[in-house]
Amino acid sequence: MDDGYELENALKRAARDLGVNLQHHRPSREALLAAIRDYRELFRPQQLQMLNQQRRIAAEAMHAFAEFQPRLIGPLVHGDGPLDLVRLILIVETPEQVLLHLRDRNIPWQDTEVFMHHSGGRKLARPAVRFVAAQTNIELILLDNRTRSDPPRDPLTGGPLEMLGADQLNALIDAAV
Repeated sequence: MDDGYELENALKRAARDLGVNLQHHRPSREALLAAIRDYRELFRPQQLQMLNQQRRIAAEAMHAFAEFQPRLIGPLVHGDGPLDLVRLILIVETPEQVLLHLRDRNIPWQDTEVFMHHSGGRKLARPAVRFVAAQTNIELILLDNRTRSDPPRDPLTGGPLEMLGADQLNALIDAAV
């Protein structure tokens, strides 16, 4: 991802500030997520409320773009970063499909691109659009069907990027109630 607040970037900044070499002392993803969850529960419970609210908005957006097989990615999956952006991956034949979908619903958008990690350490630019709904920034990252053979990778682990489908997201929302 290209945000300066993603988990990998935050880990690198913290290690640099503390003088820790991540090649020798890298915490596991599970340990990082547990520490973030504990911190929020103890010191920032309002962030847990915001996380659940943003996940509900993400579920609505996923419903609105269901024909494009949306998957939620980013900090809302685990609550491990900034909560002000809903990031969805859409599978499209052409980006114009999504632009027409937005236009038909009178949703103003802004074109952009997002860099995503892929196999072999490659970072590839992908087309994206951003818009605001329910006072929340929504980013739709547009991938074509060929991406299935080389899906985005997690910059922290190098493994497949964790994505949630609508049913998985709804289960998280229901569990938080």
